Amino acid sequence: MSEQNKFNYIANSGAAPDVNQTVRELLPDAGTMILMYTDRFEVCDTGEISDIPHLLEARIFSDIAELKIMRPTIADQFSYRLIDDSKLTDKNYIQEEQFLDIDKKVYDKSPDKNTYPTTGGGSFSLPVENACKVVIRNYISFDDEGIARISDFRVVKFLKEGE
Repeated sequence: MSEQNKFNYIANSGAAPDVNQTVRELLPDAGTMILMYTDRFEVCDTGEISDIPHLLEARIFSDIAELKIMRPTIADQFSYRLIDDSKLTDKNYIQEEQFLDIDKKVYDKSPDKNTYPTTGGGSFSLPVENACKVVIRNYISFDDEGIARISDFRVVKFLKEGE
């Protein structure tokens, strides 16, 4: 089985020498970004990424696509992979909903509906009010013997209470 057939969920991939330019060219209309830095992570609406020196991974996503820009260490160059579900010919994926760690009693009393207190005492922010779950899509590839494995995943969206 060729490498192309093995990972047919990847619409595009390559080097990303300019992170913001890569986002503007490949997925400018995505709604949300998850940014993982050397010292923190942020979830925000799509926009200009300012702290490139400390960025390790960015996931820019919408309901139908995700652009993942990553590097193993800050000494390495960025690369990207783009998944565009609207272009998939095979639907080889498993979708799941995962509950977010939210202390609902504290959240319900808070005036800031974009900050979510966790059951362990920390908190995180999302650009969505009343979120309760995150939708993850796991992509399946097959080796030369036809044995399936989860080879990648992407974030699809955050679900609000009742969705």
